[in-house]
Amino acid sequence: MKWSPQERRTHALSILFAAVPFAFALIRFGQTGYDVRYLCVALASLLGATMVMVVGNAYTRGLTVRVALSAGAFVIATLCAMLAAVLLGTTVGLGILVVASAFGFCCAASCVLHVLARPRVL
Repeated sequence: MKWSPQERRTHALSILFAAVPFAFALIRFGQTGYDVRYLCVALASLLGATMVMVVGNAYTRGLTVRVALSAGAFVIATLCAMLAAVLLGTTVGLGILVVASAFGFCCAASCVLHVLARPRVL
């Protein structure tokens, strides 16, 4: 299968969206020199979204259903990020909800773009 230029750009954009939480985590680590909590939260978010997409793609074939799975990926990625933050000792509040949902959104958007970037088999 060959990738069209449009599919390559979409795939590159999906990688960029997945990298955004890690970029914020690295900025935080650079500012403090010791705080790696955001890295753990970003990893948990990415693993949650990936888990949903892998399990969902094993049972579905339609593009519409796979894109709809990304909504589930957002929810699970956000919950995984919040769970990781709580396990690291963060107090549950608005701040962690904003960070977790932003990381979850980035990971879910990455999943959608990755599904849309797949070359079509004719």
